[in-house]
Amino acid sequence: MKPAVTLAETRAPDGAPFTLVEHDGVFSLHSGGVQLESSFAHNGAAELGRLSAQPFRSARQPRILLAGLGLGYVLSGLRGALPQKRAVFQVAEPISDLPGWHRQHLASLHEGQLEDSRLIVRKQTLNDALRKNKEGWQALVIDADGTLPHPGVTDRGGIPHSSFLHRAHSSLKEGGLLAISCNAEHRTFERKVQRAGFDVIREVVPTSQKGKQKQRSTIWLARKGAYEQTRTFRGTSHI
Repeated sequence: MKPAVTLAETRAPDGAPFTLVEHDGVFSLHSGGVQLESSFAHNGAAELGRLSAQPFRSARQPRILLAGLGLGYVLSGLRGALPQKRAVFQVAEPISDLPGWHRQHLASLHEGQLEDSRLIVRKQTLNDALRKNKEGWQALVIDADGTLPHPGVTDRGGIPHSSFLHRAHSSLKEGGLLAISCNAEHRTFERKVQRAGFDVIREVVPTSQKGKQKQRSTIWLARKGAYEQTRTFRGTSHI
């Protein structure tokens, strides 16, 4: 087995080392020595993007705000589900070096993704992006399990703060969606999201389509406005 190789390193906003590592063809992002995301177990991130996009497939100009670029799987899921030429995908990315790492080291994962004319990547936190935009968003997408905590958005465990949930509700257009991948305690977090004004459902998807371990990712889909009585998502377990 080949040794792991650190391909690139910088500092996260909190000062912790932030690294891109490759091991036997598998790429992973680490912060302070803790793995955030891996190209081996990326199905949960891709499903987050796909599920976030589903309500807006017929929209002429969906505007989606994504918290962090990560390894690009959430963005890839969004782009694949929303082919509209006038769609806007904006990424609030606090690590200024990360887009360059994608072009230099990760191009094989998502060929040409950062050259999509619909994509805007800005060095900012998610809260900065919400404060600076007055038009409103169709969707806010957060992979709290696989990206750095955004100040004022999630705690160190990746659980969104109540104040952020209320801010997100105000920033969404009517019918908009807050999509979050996080392993929060189900009933407690559901009530927390509902108190912010959302109607919420929970989807459980395989974290990876490879290997023998049956790990699952929990995706929360919180809508500004009520869901219909019957709602199904192909390829997921709706709870």
